[in-house]
Amino acid sequence: ILETTNEWRNIFFLYGSFGIGLLVPWLLLAKDSPIPIEYEATGESSKEIDYTESKNDMFSDLQDALEVIKSAPWNGFMKSKGVWGMLFAHAATNWGLYNSLAWSPTFYQEQYGLDVKNSAFLSILPCIAGAVAGISSGSIADAILTRSNASDELRTSVRKVFQAIALVGPAICLGLLSQHMPEQPLAAQALLTGDVTLRTLNVAGYSAAIQDKAGSKWSGLLYSITSLPGVVCGSLGVYVTGEILDATNQDWTLVFGLNALVYLAGAIGFTSLYDSKKEFE
Repeated sequence: ILETTNEWRNIFFLYGSFGIGLLVPWLLLAKDSPIPIEYEATGESSKEIDYTESKNDMFSDLQDALEVIKSAPWNGFMKSKGVWGMLFAHAATNWGLYNSLAWSPTFYQEQYGLDVKNSAFLSILPCIAGAVAGISSGSIADAILTRSNASDELRTSVRKVFQAIALVGPAICLGLLSQHMPEQPLAAQALLTGDVTLRTLNVAGYSAAIQDKAGSKWSGLLYSITSLPGVVCGSLGVYVTGEILDATNQDWTLVFGLNALVYLAGAIGFTSLYDSKKEFE
């Protein structure tokens, strides 16, 4: 699209329209819980019974959501060290994630002279590797916990190990980039792929930790509580990166060095504060 129209705004129009298109069926069809289906035995077979769903309009869903918010254990959330640990990890992860999404094409263009089309291949490979690593890490963590009949202590250790790898690993990759900028784009891509791939191990870290910490009633709200500061931190990271590049004549080593420090801060916050003991049923 960029090559054809040479206009960035068309990309945003396309993505925005696609998002609105997905929003409409979501508002009409999405439910907070699976719709129950009852069956009635009829000889050797069974048939589905028709039923009337009682709370299927958006107004009722909004009322239910407001009731949940009013009755939430806000004081407990704010006092929980584990919640603060998850918040720090979420914020540090989003700082790196948003920067990666927003600035990778610009990095390849300014550092190696690659246009958007030629840098697209370099930008997409880390995402593919990250998807594979994220799914695999979740499966591995679940296998460890299932086979071991996990105690809170073991569950805490698993979450901390995966989250530490998900933040310290990317910090090492970006730290190396900040110390020496490779002459070839493929070498830089290898380190950026390491950043994205290792970061997705948070699937078995803070992302799953929220369900350990809270029961089904509060886990969604708790994730939202850590998401809001995470989104703010990620958005701030994109802005700060732009300011650094403008102030330093496009010095990417400072950007990668700062990202590495943010990763390390998130890792320290999570590993020092988090435990898997369920606090919110």
